[in-house]
Amino acid sequence: MALRLVTEIAPIISLADAKAHLRVLHDDDNGYISGLIATAGDWLFGENSWLGRSATASEWELTRCEFPVGRIDLPKPPLVSVNGVFYTPSNGDEEQELTGFRTLGEGGSGYILPAKDQEWPETDGEPESVRIEFTAGYAALPASIKHAALLLIGHWYENREAVAEAKLSAMPMAVEALLMPYRNWPS
Repeated sequence: MALRLVTEIAPIISLADAKAHLRVLHDDDNGYISGLIATAGDWLFGENSWLGRSATASEWELTRCEFPVGRIDLPKPPLVSVNGVFYTPSNGDEEQELTGFRTLGEGGSGYILPAKDQEWPETDGEPESVRIEFTAGYAALPASIKHAALLLIGHWYENREAVAEAKLSAMPMAVEALLMPYRNWPS
């Protein structure tokens, strides 16, 4: 199983909001702060992110070598929509679009099932024989996630080195406390 981000993650915090949080009144560090915003977005919402969710609506592609028995859980909640399910049949024909499936759990941890009283079709079993295109993400990012991103950006802005003489924690405790209710633990 492989997951790929199709659309780029939009900045989760504006440069103006980050500068206000950092109390930066000049433009000298705009590029650096923008980089920290992108890093926080990738760390929280990227393909292999700590949070395991999508930020604002992003398009994703999930590939598998075959259909499982039962449902296919879609990663990166909240699920907005399933845009298409495609598969390569076992007879070696070209990729086909599957129309017989049901989507459940939209707005949360979503999954798809075969159409009622049907089973998933057989595939050729090669890598990427099943391809699911879906959109996931928040309409509006929760305030606690935005605040956690600001705290991360502030921590990284003040501590620019990987090693320091002072004892630094791996992640500020407040950040973890703000994010923990949203963490999507892999199954």
